[in-house]
Amino acid sequence: MPPGVVSFDLDGTLWEFAPMMDGALAAAIGSLERRHPELAGRLTVADLHRHRELVGQAMQGTLEQLRRESFREALKSVGGDPQLAEWLGDELLAARADVVGVHSDVEPVVDELLARGHVVGAITNGNFPFEQLALAERFAFVVHAEHVGEMKPAAAPFRRAAELAVADAARWVHVGDEIGTDVEGAQAYGMLGVWLNRSRRPVPEGVHPDGEIASLHELPDLVDRLLADR
Repeated sequence: MPPGVVSFDLDGTLWEFAPMMDGALAAAIGSLERRHPELAGRLTVADLHRHRELVGQAMQGTLEQLRRESFREALKSVGGDPQLAEWLGDELLAARADVVGVHSDVEPVVDELLARGHVVGAITNGNFPFEQLALAERFAFVVHAEHVGEMKPAAAPFRRAAELAVADAARWVHVGDEIGTDVEGAQAYGMLGVWLNRSRRPVPEGVHPDGEIASLHELPDLVDRLLADR
């Protein structure tokens, strides 16, 4: 059987998003307080989430633009220098790669897929600095959807991934935790969509994943079965 392509979503699939982001925001606040002790105790993780939500409601922009604008607003709210927002944004990006907790089933499964001859990549709506992880060296491509102008489930991120992999969508399995963006988006583009359902939620009515797994350990054999007749 010729090899296929297996692409993964990142946030919520290879790791849990909320603990990673909360940990990174806490680390960024710690860096701010060490640099400016007069701001110690003035900002919390909850404050930064609130400012990010308000900025997202008030303006449009990339994820990084919105985050840095929210830092400017947060700093102004406690009498800090809003020009520190760019530096603080860099601190956050670096901290995200430091604190992320990659699920224990990720690396062995990626290695098994590669051993079976499959190409491995990622398609994400987020802006996590994946290239800073050693794991990224095993990935042939990473598509950040906002860089191609549309978010999953739109076709553009999947199309860009297919271009980078120089591969046929018919022999492609995309894996993610979100039914709408990952499974239905991949299927609409002609790929197979596998739902990673770690919490064993019920399948929404009217949605038909090509496969459903509770752990990535189930994935290599499922990929082989799905691609056997394609």
